[in-house]
Amino acid sequence: MQIRRSYKILILIFLVVLFARLYFSFQTSYLDNSGYLVKRYSENILETGKPLLYDQLSYNGREVLYSPLWHYILSIFRIVFGDLALKLIPALFSSLLVVVVYLLSKRIVDNNELALFIALMSGFIPAFFINTLISASIYSLAVPIMFYLIYLFMDLDKEKVGRFVAFSFFLSLLHPVSILFSLGLLAYYLLSSSENMKIERIKGEAMVFNLISTFFLQFLIYKKAFLEYGFSVIWHNVPSQILGSYFDFDIFGMLYTTGALTLIFGLAGIVLGIAKKKDKILLVSGLVLATLILLWLRLLEPRIGLMFLSVALVVASAFTLNIFLSYLGKTKLPYHRLSFVMIVLGLIILSLAVPSFVLASKHVKESVPSAYEILVLEWIKENSLPDVTIVAPLGKGHIITDVAEKRTVLDDNFLLAPRTSERYSDVEKLYSTKSEVEALEIIAKYNIDYVFIPIETELKYGKIKWIDDEYCFKGIFFGTPKVYQVSC
Repeated sequence: MQIRRSYKILILIFLVVLFARLYFSFQTSYLDNSGYLVKRYSENILETGKPLLYDQLSYNGREVLYSPLWHYILSIFRIVFGDLALKLIPALFSSLLVVVVYLLSKRIVDNNELALFIALMSGFIPAFFINTLISASIYSLAVPIMFYLIYLFMDLDKEKVGRFVAFSFFLSLLHPVSILFSLGLLAYYLLSSSENMKIERIKGEAMVFNLISTFFLQFLIYKKAFLEYGFSVIWHNVPSQILGSYFDFDIFGMLYTTGALTLIFGLAGIVLGIAKKKDKILLVSGLVLATLILLWLRLLEPRIGLMFLSVALVVASAFTLNIFLSYLGKTKLPYHRLSFVMIVLGLIILSLAVPSFVLASKHVKESVPSAYEILVLEWIKENSLPDVTIVAPLGKGHIITDVAEKRTVLDDNFLLAPRTSERYSDVEKLYSTKSEVEALEIIAKYNIDYVFIPIETELKYGKIKWIDDEYCFKGIFFGTPKVYQVSC
């Protein structure tokens, strides 16, 4: 009866988290810039049955390299739900994290009520909530899969090893972030060895399989990138001008997007778990340690690392809360237990749910194109030649290639893209220069036919003076954004 009640509450938590996600994602009809890239790739699969391997629109035409599994999954759902699937399916997968965290927490503390409480916490982690909202993000599936693998590994036996192998293989095919899980297992092994804790043979074999299969599959899929960039492939061919900020780890930003309460309880749980030599906490600690090291070395994008780090800390916090609640239960003032729970619930609302909702609302307003912007791009699609090139800032590239279906000079899909640093510098120079001669040289260099000027660019650089030459630039749209056709 208790288990059935717990499942009913868990389903309710899942529905609450799902409703919250859908509420924000459907406040707009559009996706963010990265979401339009996912949309294009899945559309190509729907139309041809094959992944897009050469993108004629990105960077005026270039080879693309990625694992298409996520796009195949979305394509299947788009057959049934249409474009609605681009928001609905990621929301469903993301919300399943609460189920995985419940199972993990229950295995760590064997307390239904506390496990449900931790599951609720995991549903509103700001770093994960906003980054999987309107981008059709692959991490909406990758994060739950990784933590399900941790759940399977905790009490791995002959019955579960088949599932572990299958999901491990699936994660490796899904995304290179599977390497993070492998490094987490390696860190777990080192932590266990340092505490003289013996690892079961079946776990050791599973770890070896995971390490070998993950790195082999990643090399197989991204072989061309490895051969071209070597070790530097870690930095994804990001332009040198923004490389520092791209991997910059902000400790204060972590407090806000992870949640101060999560950070405190999570780190305390890890310290206590290591001190008490709790094998299950050491496993979670391995992932935390691997993530922190990669973030510190600037080998992992902070927005990605913080998603995994935040969930791991939420899971580890179950251990801290369980110890504290057990202590309160032994005191002569048992009513303090209820007071503590109520205080923690209030703090969770402040440190997790409120930032999630505030950031989500801001993200939806600022990261998606406006209706007018879409109208402008649709007009260009219908009223220009198929092979024209549009120049736009870095954050607008995928929106233009999907909506306008025109070639762009630059976008943020950097891997295997040609001369990213040079192109980024030229585009920035084009918008910031006061010299029309310099602007025309860049326009000729990339055969630019239209200049796309969003409001963000004007706020950053001010009014572009050279665009006023009516002989060379014909104004098409004068709102936000502005669009000029090159005529000289």
